[in-house]
Parts: sequence; structure tokens; C-alpha cells
Amino acid sequence: MLYKYTHVLDRIKYFFTMRLRTYHKYNKYIEYVKSTGISIVVVGGCWFLYQLRQVSHILQSSVPVNVLSKDQPHTRYIYIDDPRFKDVLMLRKVENLQSSVPAESFSFAHIIMKWWKSLTRNVAYRLLHIAQSGNDRERLKALNTLNSLKHLKDWHYRHIAQMLDAKTAVSLARMPNVDSRFFLQTPYHHVQYNLQDIIEKVYHLLLYLNTLCENTHPCLLQFLNKNFKDIHSDSLILDHDLTNLGLAVAPAIVWDQELLRNCVQALCHHSCLELYSKDIIDAGGLPLLMIIKKIFSDNIDICILLAKIISNISLHSMYLQDIFQSGWIGTLVEWAQNSDIRLAAAASRALANLDMDENNKYPRRIYLLHPLHKTVANTKLDVIFLHGLLGGVFITWRQRDSDTSEVGVVDPYIIQDGINFSNLVDDQSQDFLRDLTYDLRKREWDKVGHDFEVILDDCPQSTNSRGNGPFFCQGNDTCMKKTYHDKQHKTQCWPKDWLPQDIPFVRVIGVNYDTNLSLWTSSCPIEDKNTMGKRSKEYIKKLLIAGVGKRPTVWVCHSMGGLLVKKMLVDEWRNGDQNNICKNTRGIVFYSTPHRGSRVAALKQATQMVLWPSIEVQELREESPQLLKLHNEFLDMLKDYPIEIISFSETKSTHVTPLNVPFQFVTSNSADPGVGEFYEIAQDHLSICKPASRHSFLYQKLLSVLKCHITDEKTTVSPIAELLTLPNKLL
Repeated sequence: MLYKYTHVLDRIKYFFTMRLRTYHKYNKYIEYVKSTGISIVVVGGCWFLYQLRQVSHILQSSVPVNVLSKDQPHTRYIYIDDPRFKDVLMLRKVENLQSSVPAESFSFAHIIMKWWKSLTRNVAYRLLHIAQSGNDRERLKALNTLNSLKHLKDWHYRHIAQMLDAKTAVSLARMPNVDSRFFLQTPYHHVQYNLQDIIEKVYHLLLYLNTLCENTHPCLLQFLNKNFKDIHSDSLILDHDLTNLGLAVAPAIVWDQELLRNCVQALCHHSCLELYSKDIIDAGGLPLLMIIKKIFSDNIDICILLAKIISNISLHSMYLQDIFQSGWIGTLVEWAQNSDIRLAAAASRALANLDMDENNKYPRRIYLLHPLHKTVANTKLDVIFLHGLLGGVFITWRQRDSDTSEVGVVDPYIIQDGINFSNLVDDQSQDFLRDLTYDLRKREWDKVGHDFEVILDDCPQSTNSRGNGPFFCQGNDTCMKKTYHDKQHKTQCWPKDWLPQDIPFVRVIGVNYDTNLSLWTSSCPIEDKNTMGKRSKEYIKKLLIAGVGKRPTVWVCHSMGGLLVKKMLVDEWRNGDQNNICKNTRGIVFYSTPHRGSRVAALKQATQMVLWPSIEVQELREESPQLLKLHNEFLDMLKDYPIEIISFSETKSTHVTPLNVPFQFVTSNSADPGVGEFYEIAQDHLSICKPASRHSFLYQKLLSVLKCHITDEKTTVSPIAELLTLPNKLL
């Protein structure tokens, strides 16, 4: 019995012994796991701290010490980035500054966001250093990335603005949608000025400009004698002061905004002469012009005049520093983003002329319509637009108002005027039903639209044997999808807005030139260049300055503009085409160009004595020997330089004069050059160059011509990709 109990005890002892050994064995494994985990955590933590330390050193060394010392000549400011000091700066008595702001959060997300903003700020300073000291490619990438940075505070923008030099400021100003806070405000922008004081200063400026040009500009002298004939420069200030004191009678001149506008107009006209435009800077006129801008910032007409003055001055690149210090760069950025194309185009031209990285300059009356910003893409084709008699870049090339009264192809997305819900529902419900109807029609068209071919608007009534369209487009084509948007959002200049979207890598240039119907209209004697030959020489010189002739070119011209293009090409052909303009011309598109003259110039001798027609009108006389000779020489030039020719002719009469008299300016016989494709379009003389939408044959034919001479290769690079291409510079 004892043996039995002893055996049981041994078995129990053996069981616990084995369990204890197993426990020690597993405990040993657990200790190993704990030790390994602790080691990994410790090593990983040390590695993470080491990486943070390295990143901190990199960020601290990303901005060289001498970068901040580059702005020593400029005024330094202390920007307080803490709202708790707001009440103190506003001269308010606050006992507890902490009471004005809530307690700062110290959450993990807040810390990460604060670290990210700090990183962005340091990267911004480093990008600015690259933009100021790198090569051309690095500078462009750095500026593009700097412009795309977010989470920068207002004082960061102001600090960067103080560090900018003139060259970098202009390059940054030409970035798309650039923030205006990157540029310093004008000096003494808070000072208020009296209107009479400003007019007085402008008067003295005009007097000084007249002295600098040694009275050789008759228009300026005539303006001074006409508008300030009762004022003498010696007694102007004295009379003005006595008038304010009530001791003298004010002069007969009315010191109002209209007089100041006329003075600015005189300054603009004087700046149009390149020889005298720089005198405005030499006379200290830039600060005065900025004062006028501050007073009349809401007057679009005066702003346009000021923009033209600055754009004329911008041709003199040696005055870049003066323009920069006067604060005009930031103002030009604001104007370049304005919805009025007249103001935006003049400001963009000024910035392009001031850009030291650009080899091309754009003289007066030469407008760069695209690209308005700096780009890394290479331009492959120049498209140059020239208007006709009494036209203009922003008049001739507008979008035409659609006429729904005529029978024709109707965009399937447009809600017809016949659908009227006003008698059934309120205004909000009407908008909802219109949107619903549009969505349903669009959805139905998306299902069946690709099965149909749609005839283009303005489809030709007749064509010659060389005409090959396109006359149709698919229902799901891009032009059909954009037609509704084009008709709802009218463009002020379709070459500027449509061509860059449909064809990449093109440069669009608009050419302006003054024309008159009668010699009774006064003109400046110094710039009197009304004959076709003089215009040809003038604009060949200007286009060469703009870089025309270095790449393939397509000319698009309306009416008299086509004659000017022919004259320029013939003159270059006669001179041996030394500038390669004829060689690089790929095509010409004529919109109702009177190759054999126009009946509008066929005036009787008695009528000519009364109307005194201008030289332009006389040169447009039907069957004019000069025009016939020019056309024959043009045909001879085409034998040496084959050029694609596309011609459109009007078939409708144009209603002119208040009596609404119909008149056909250019007949089909005169509009047909006898070479290339020829189309007769059911439009009048003023509408034939204004397509109603991209669905118009007038636009689609031009588009097909341009696509034949350019390859569609569009690549975009994100700002992050640009940033990654500069690792050595950033680190």
C-alpha cells in the first residue's frame, strides 16, 4: 500500500517537474521575444531620431546665410505672426493677451501640420534662392514650384517679396495665376492726393517732355496750347494756392477727371513714339503714373491708357529696375488677370517685354495672345492675325452672336426659347426644369450622337474643285461638346481662347494698325505711314523683333489685312527672303480679302472732293493697277515658295449707315485669288471672320489647316515632379 502511494507521489512529482521545465522553456522564449522587441524599438527610435536630426540639419542648411543679406538695401520689417498682438498693434488696452485667443492645440495632427508648413516655408526660401542663382532650366522649374506652394502665410509672401530682385520678380509675375502678394506694394500707397495737384504735376510733366523732345512732337505741343492756353508755368502754383485761400479767381480751365484723362491720353500718345517713350522715365513719370492708378483704379479706360504707356516703355529693358522699384510689377500682375482683354493684353505684353529670359519683344500694336505665361514647352507654329479696315484685334476677332431665327443646325444641348415654364412654376423651379431638360437631352445625345454626322455651321454655299472640307463632324466630336459652352460664355477674342485649347504648342499674335476712311480725320504727322508700302516696312520690322520667321507661320487675315500680308511677303521675296519669312510661311487664310479691290472705294470725283477719302480707301479701289500688280507678284512668289491658300468670300450684304443700306464690300470675284481652296459663305463682311462657335466651318477649316503643320504632343509636368528634379539644389 505504501508502495502504491509512493508511486502516485512520484508520478505527481514527475508531472510537476515536467510542467516546470516546460514553463521555464516557454518563459525563456518569451524573454527572447521581449528582448528582441525592446531592441527593435530602441534601435528604431534611435534611427528615427537620427533621421529627424538629419532632416533638421538639411532644412537649416537649405537657406544659405547670405540669402537673407541680399536685401540689405531694402527696408526691413518685423512681421508678427501671432494674433495675440493684434489688439496691441491696434492701440487697444488689453491686460491679458492670452484672453484674446483660444489656447493653442498640441494634438498630433496639429504638430504634423505645423511641421509641414514649416517645411513648405523653408522649401519656398530655397526655391527662391534657386530662382535667383540657378541656370535657365532650374530657374523656371523653381519658379513654377514656388508658385504652386500652398500654406504660405501673408508675412511669408511679404518676406519673399522683399527678397525678390527685378529679374526674378518679372519671371515670377509671368507664372499662371500667380499670387499678387509675392510683390511689394507701391511706395507711399497710403498717401492721399488732391485731383488738382495731380493735374498740376501731369501738366509740368508734359511741359518737361516737350522740352526733352525739343518741341519736335507737334501733337504734344498742340495739346498743351489747346488745354492749358490760359496757364503760364511761372504763375500756375501761385494762382492755385491763392485760389485755395480765396484770394484769387480760379483759372478758366475745369480741373476735373476729364481733363486728367485727356492728359493721360496725351502721355499715351507721346509714349507711342519709341524715340520719346523713355523720356517719361527720365522725367520721373513712373511714380506719378502710379498715383493716377491709385486714384482711378476702378476706371477701366484710364487703366488701359496707363497699361499701354507701361507696355510702350517696357521695350527699353535698361529701365527694368526703375519700373520694379516703382511697384509696377504687382500692378501689371493684377491687370494681366483682369477680365477685360484690352487691359489684360497690354499688361501681359509689358511683362513679356520686361522678361529678361525672353529673346522676343513685342512692340506697339503687336499683341501676344498666347502663351501669356512662361512655359517649358517649345513653340512649333506661329499664327498671326491681321484685321481689316477700321478693325482691331479685339474688334475683328470677336465671337459672333448666334442667330436662332435662321434655319440651320442647332446644337442639341441648347434649350429652345419656345420652352416656357413661367406660367407653371416659380423662378427656382424654372431653373431646375431647364437643367433637368438639358441633362435629359444631353444623356439622350450621348447615346445616339456617335451614330450621326452633323453638318457644320456656316457650311459653304459653293466651293471650287480644290475644296475638301471638313464639312461634317461626328455627334460626339469635341467641337460639338464645346459648342454649348461657347454659346453660353462669349469670348472677346476667339484666337486667344480657342486655338490654344484645340492645338498645343502654338504662339498666337495679333497685329493692330490704324486706318481711316477720310483724310479729314486728324493724325499724328510724325507717325503718318498710311500707304501699303510704308506699312509693310514698319510691320516687317516689328514682327522680326517679335521673332517671326524663326519657325513655321500661318497668316490669318480679314479684308485689307490680307493685302498687307501679301505686300509683306512680296517685299521679303524681292529682297531675297533674308529673314526666312517666305520660307517659313506654311499657309494663308483669307477672310473676304479684296484681291482685285472693292466697290466701296469706287467714288466719283465730285464725291471724292467732298469726302476726301484716305489713302487706304484709295488703294482699295476696284481693279486698281497697284492691287493687280501686287496680286501678280504674289502669284509669282508662290512659284518659288509653295504656300497653302484658303479663301472665304461673303455672299450677304452688310447693312451700313444709320439708314441701314445694304452693301456688299467684297464680291466673290475679288475674294477669289485664283489659287488654293475657295469657299463662299452665307455671311456678311463683318461676320465672316467671327464664328459663332467651334462648330462653325469658318473655325474648323482653319483648325484643320493648323493641324497639318503641327504635331499634337501635349505633356504636363506637375509641380511635385518639378520639385523632385531639383534634389541636389534643395539638399
